[in-house]
Amino acid sequence: MSGNPALGRGVLGAYGAPSFAQAFIHGPAISVLQGIYAKFFGLSLQEIAFVILISRIFDAVNDPIVGFLSDRYRARHGTRKPWLLAGSLIAVIACWFLYVPSGEVTMWSFLFWYLLADIGWTVSEVPYSAWLAEISDDYEERARITTWRTMGRFLGLQAFFGLPIALQSITGSTDFTPETLRWAAALAAVALLGTALVATLVVPNGRLREKSSGSDGSSSLVDAGRAVAGNRPLLSFTGMFAIGGLGAGIASGLSFFYIDGYLQLGEQLSVVMIISIPISLVATPVWGTLCRRFGKQQAWAVGYVGAGVASLSYYFIGPGENAALLLITALLVVNALIVVEAVAAPAVLADVVDYGRLRFRDDHAGSYFAFYAMVQKINVGIGAALGLLIAGTFGFDATVTTQSASGRFGLLLAFSLLPAAFLCIAAMWIWRFPIDRRRHAVIIAAIERRAAREIES
Repeated sequence: MSGNPALGRGVLGAYGAPSFAQAFIHGPAISVLQGIYAKFFGLSLQEIAFVILISRIFDAVNDPIVGFLSDRYRARHGTRKPWLLAGSLIAVIACWFLYVPSGEVTMWSFLFWYLLADIGWTVSEVPYSAWLAEISDDYEERARITTWRTMGRFLGLQAFFGLPIALQSITGSTDFTPETLRWAAALAAVALLGTALVATLVVPNGRLREKSSGSDGSSSLVDAGRAVAGNRPLLSFTGMFAIGGLGAGIASGLSFFYIDGYLQLGEQLSVVMIISIPISLVATPVWGTLCRRFGKQQAWAVGYVGAGVASLSYYFIGPGENAALLLITALLVVNALIVVEAVAAPAVLADVVDYGRLRFRDDHAGSYFAFYAMVQKINVGIGAALGLLIAGTFGFDATVTTQSASGRFGLLLAFSLLPAAFLCIAAMWIWRFPIDRRRHAVIIAAIERRAAREIES
């Protein structure tokens, strides 16, 4: 324990609020956007895969720059709040044109608005995530903060997937359609800007860390690069997260195709997700408690193994009268287990930030969380692209109702078997992650002793 006072629920709620809006506005991009552009706007799976892949390559440049600049801004001005507000505004504008395209829809128009949306998401979300490491440096308190943020995230997803049901009297359907995305973009604009404003007004900036040569914002991009490349726990964290996240990225990119194109449950997609997502809300505080009691990496590893094994069940579910019930059951189990990542991963990374402070005598939280966000987006992008390419190569066709045997196998290989393998492999790595509760306490004590010596001198 670092001695930081526990945060009040009002502060925790205010910090978690932007996560609700971010999840809501991300909802289409992580689940149905690819399917809608293929089904309603005529883009091929290969074109969609190309756009997603390019956007992830773009993130490899965009994310580190934003993280570095937000670190410099924080060092000079003591806050990251303007980044959250500015990025939210950019995301609102870009997502309107991404989710509500006008005129002829081409691969290039899809790419342009996707990239601009990525800029908005990065500018707001990287500094927002780095803020976590500055609100508290207590090992257990960070798990509380991520618990609240994760609950906000799943409430946002719940709101998005419930949208078709709420709009049924207007649209006449519970399907996800271009009209659904129009409403999503409009509602997200209000939620994203409103919650960002609440967070900036209520949540403290967090204390400024020890003074150092770069604490006045003079550190260079090269310094940030060295702080990333020279942080061995960060590289270990990145490797284990990338492997598990790639499996989750493949599955998320194909969820619409599996449910709508394979199981023929397009009209029930919203209902299926509405029923399955609340388990994540219930499981989130349970995982938060387990992280605080048994250790973050231990809980994370156990959750990953369970989710991997449960993902195998998708392979054995086929079209038919029981498909919806079996799918909901599988989703309940997988969601209850995989949510541990959202609780544990950012809290573990916040501890890695402290190691970086000790090792490099400067606070590179923005750069570290940018690196994390970049890997997260690459996982989703490359995972989705890889899944689409595998399914398309084996002959899966989103425009037909009856798939070939080869097409079905390609979809199931990518949606069920590969994610299960990746999650289990990652779990073995996570279990052995070096910064546990004891080592984190040693790191914090060393930082505080050094700070005390510098004050005395």
